[in-house]
Amino acid sequence: MNQNHVFLITSVLVISTFIGLYFNFSRGKLVKKYANESEFSKLNLSINLSSDTTILLFSTEYCSICPGVKRQIENQIKNSKDVSLHQIDAVENIAVARKLHVKSSPTTIFFDATGNEFGRIIGAPKLNQLQETLNKINKQEKETTNAN
Repeated sequence: MNQNHVFLITSVLVISTFIGLYFNFSRGKLVKKYANESEFSKLNLSINLSSDTTILLFSTEYCSICPGVKRQIENQIKNSKDVSLHQIDAVENIAVARKLHVKSSPTTIFFDATGNEFGRIIGAPKLNQLQETLNKINKQEKETTNAN
């Protein structure tokens, strides 16, 4: 093998490693909302908002990690009376998924009590990320209530 082939193979491996690390690092973290059209009332879903937090979990039939993500969320919110979780099949509800810019599953979207998107987690959430996100929403709502 000549030197050019070795350089090419090494370059591909280095680039692939960086892409993999970036992908792994960026998944499972809370990101800001995507667009103003992410208001809950504009989605035309037959779901009522919770008085605190409404969580939409977009999944698909062929998503292997989605059932585990759902169980993880259910375990986190089981003692929270004002948090509701709704699983939505992204394929069956493609119009809603498109409106919310859902491009992969699982995608977990958090709405506050007023129906505005607080943020989303794309991929499987990190263990502490769900609780931190719920705490941030609660803190924001308390600040908003105290400001009024």
